Amino acid sequence: MASLNLGIALSDANHADRPTGLRVPDSLPHYARLLTEATGANPFLELQPTDPFSVPARYPDQFRLNRDNVWLNAVEFNDEVQAFIDGHSARVGVHQPKKGDPLASNYFGKYGALEEIRRAMDFAAGVQADYFVFNLAKMDKWEWTRSDQMQKALKVYKEIAAYYRSYSYDYVPCIETLEYPKFPATGGETMHLLNECRHILGNTCVALNVSHLWRSRNLMMATGHWEDAKVSFIDHLEYTLSQLWQDLYVVHLGGCWESETHAIPGLHPQASPFDYPLKLRESSGVYAESGEIDLNQTLDLLLEFTIGKGRDLNLVIEIHDRDVGQVMEAVRQISDDLHDRIRTKWAIDGN
Repeated sequence: MASLNLGIALSDANHADRPTGLRVPDSLPHYARLLTEATGANPFLELQPTDPFSVPARYPDQFRLNRDNVWLNAVEFNDEVQAFIDGHSARVGVHQPKKGDPLASNYFGKYGALEEIRRAMDFAAGVQADYFVFNLAKMDKWEWTRSDQMQKALKVYKEIAAYYRSYSYDYVPCIETLEYPKFPATGGETMHLLNECRHILGNTCVALNVSHLWRSRNLMMATGHWEDAKVSFIDHLEYTLSQLWQDLYVVHLGGCWESETHAIPGLHPQASPFDYPLKLRESSGVYAESGEIDLNQTLDLLLEFTIGKGRDLNLVIEIHDRDVGQVMEAVRQISDDLHDRIRTKWAIDGN
């Protein structure tokens, strides 16, 4: 039976919890316990490292492991985190680090970015990750020909695939939808690049970032690259899901409001979920008036093309710059709403 797996993204760049003594990744077991309390289910965490895994050793292409990396230190020397990982206490995904640009023309920049990806892949294997999210583009390159960028990105993916195979890694490689002009930025580009990536690494799947897809449409509209203004975001999301539902492995969702993409879904960026309920079931007009994503229809579509088709929905909520209490309250409300939708439409509990 298909199940709803609701997770959260955790990054060492988070500062919101430090006043209360919580730090990522040293507090992973605590975050997992809070998530279980919020959802009533086994914890699901996507780890999004920003602390560098490597440091230069010799210019331009030799690097060594960064022994001060907070993630490596947590899993190697923090007894509680080590027991948490070894005990398979949570479902874990890992996101490619932000550092570097694999498409850089500068050799040092390119080699450094590739090394960072390889070390993060090793880390993912070490924490027994279920999947790894790859970004085919890291920087906005408005002046580059888009097709040329994609071809260079596929060459980089070949190097990643060779490394993946050489160590017999078995986590699922996922390519993520990104904000325009990075790629893939649309459903059509995602389908094209997924096909190309599967020629390189056959088990490649899609990490559909709904927030990025929403923001891409807005940016493409503003720059004259969106073909038809009558095609709404919901139309585009429905098309994308109808083409890719069998290839989805994980879905990312943050609160999308004007230029925001990682706020609390259904809530003004300055509001607290303890003071205001999330707008999860509003009409399209209410969302349009506020310049935010139509969350009601978005959630319905995500369920329709996953649970409704007998497939799991692995949904990661990405919220930045909020303390864990607010994040968990938001996740609790989203979890309750999604389970209610599942029970109402398909007469199953979603667990």
